[in-house]
Amino acid sequence: MLPQYEFQMTLIAPYKGLDARIFRQVAKDLRCRIKFMDLAFDEAIEAAKRLSPDTCDVVLSRGVTVDVVKQNSSIPVVPIDFSAWDLLQALQPYAGHVRNVAFFRYSTPLPGLSSVEKALGMRIKEHLYGSKNEMHLRLIQLDPADVELFVARGTLVCQWATAAGFPTLEIIDGEISAKRTLLEAVNVARARRSERQRTARFGAILDAIDEGIVVYDAQGKVNLITPSAESLLNCAKKEALGEHIRTVMPGVFSPGTLAGDKAEHGRVHDIRGTTLVINRVPILFQGQNVGTVCSISDARRIYKAEAKLRNKLKSKGFTTRYSFGDIRTRSPHVRHLKELGVLYASTDANLLICGESGTGKELFAQSIHAASLRKDKPFVAVNCAAIPEGLLESELFGYEEGAFTGARRQGKAGMFELAHTGTLFLDEIGDLPLTLQGRLLRVLQERELVRVGGTQVIPLDVRVLCATHQDLRQLVAEERFRADLFYRLNVLSLRLPPLRERLEDIVDLAVSHLREHLDEPPAESLLVSQLERPLLRHPWPGNIRELLSLMERMAIVANHMAEVTDWEQLLLSLWEDPPLEESPITPSLPQEPEDLPPLTLRSHMAREEARFIRQAVARCGGDMGKAAHLLGISRMTLWRKLQGLAETNAEHFE
Repeated sequence: MLPQYEFQMTLIAPYKGLDARIFRQVAKDLRCRIKFMDLAFDEAIEAAKRLSPDTCDVVLSRGVTVDVVKQNSSIPVVPIDFSAWDLLQALQPYAGHVRNVAFFRYSTPLPGLSSVEKALGMRIKEHLYGSKNEMHLRLIQLDPADVELFVARGTLVCQWATAAGFPTLEIIDGEISAKRTLLEAVNVARARRSERQRTARFGAILDAIDEGIVVYDAQGKVNLITPSAESLLNCAKKEALGEHIRTVMPGVFSPGTLAGDKAEHGRVHDIRGTTLVINRVPILFQGQNVGTVCSISDARRIYKAEAKLRNKLKSKGFTTRYSFGDIRTRSPHVRHLKELGVLYASTDANLLICGESGTGKELFAQSIHAASLRKDKPFVAVNCAAIPEGLLESELFGYEEGAFTGARRQGKAGMFELAHTGTLFLDEIGDLPLTLQGRLLRVLQERELVRVGGTQVIPLDVRVLCATHQDLRQLVAEERFRADLFYRLNVLSLRLPPLRERLEDIVDLAVSHLREHLDEPPAESLLVSQLERPLLRHPWPGNIRELLSLMERMAIVANHMAEVTDWEQLLLSLWEDPPLEESPITPSLPQEPEDLPPLTLRSHMAREEARFIRQAVARCGGDMGKAAHLLGISRMTLWRKLQGLAETNAEHFE
């Protein structure tokens, strides 16, 4: 292998016509190595055939030998430079002594010859020849009376002229000629090496691509096929090159698509017993189709790659963290819901989970996925209330390149595609805009989708779980939710109870979570005895989320205290809204004005929740984010509850 920045030159010409010493020195100055071959004509032909591109970058030669080498070697040939200035220098000693000169030259006239004649006061007759025989013929035709001096660069022609009795001058290629020639040769060698490197890189890229590549010209003739394509098409390279593309890839191209100027992607064809996915991209030059590139993939490899992608997505976070074992309860009702969840996990039917915010709807959804046959596939969760309506469609269904301003160049897969073969959890489904409900219904019915801005139908294998804190039947009655979508989603259903209806679990959940966050947790019995009364008196509008947030806050404070002697007092001090003294089981209800409707337990809890919300908002100076954090609920949930309070107040005053 040649060293970096060094080129190997081979000079094929008779030594007598040049100064080899000068050529070696100039080549050394240019960091080139030069090999001399004292050959001409037939011998030069054999030498040219033996030259290898691995050991020779450029061939230097002159006269007839230039064309001889070009015809018998793929290596570029640079003629040894010769100009009118070289001729002038060679003839200058003869000025004033010689009048008539016969100048023999190969192939083309010498530019500037007339200027040399004027400068030297000579009449120089140029004789051109294109072959060895023609050279001999021109020599025979010379009249010795008209020639005082015979001048040429070729050793052989000068030998013949001398034998014919002519005074002969053979022009020797010297330093100036050597520099001009070798500089040109270095430029050619550098460009050729760069081109060979590009070709090698291109070949390596093609060989590294798993897909097969076939290229054909505007007439449909195949001029490139990679080894992968040979294997996929079951067609050897020697059989494919030069053949028409319809012969190599039968049944794929119609006359209209053979040389079209539009790309085609994802076409599926069976060729010689193999199902292939074929993409076709035209090669356009100045607006005209000059060829086409086809990429070919084995459909089976795509299926395997898709499976690997799903696993990768799972490893990146599209997975579950909880299972039914994480749902701790003493409540018979919740235990029954867990049993139903295990049963529902064995099916692929749509499931609707209802319950107030903070009751554990996503916990149940993750547990159902973890207990299903899809447990090793992606679990993708989407909060329909958290994504702006303008973006929700593209997030759910994906989009193609150029679908809208700001779209990614390659497009983007939506949540349905990411959840393929797994589970898609649509939280807050009641907040899904009506404009998207129809499209969701179609995807659920047809089990396929089309991306935003796209035309290709993408089949899906996804189980859909939904959750809502709203009464969807009421939304259907109010025409804010499509009835057909509701019935499609409500094939199976779970209704999770609020924490205030799980009195058996409140203390256990609070104490266990508190102990998990304490640096030095006291005995469980101590915590139960001191915390049970205030915990059971609170209505828990934020449900389990509120309870866990309060216990974590309590643990943070306790960990920075030297000693906690009264856990109940610590809890009450951290509670923005301490619970009522009355028992939640047999509450002592205040007297209501006679113009108000009868107070039920549900309405009492609603009023207490409203009071807590108003106090939290007032305590935080109207900052919705802080108020939501204090209540242990999301900001979106707080907004909904405030809107509900406003509507209730309006109805009351009406």
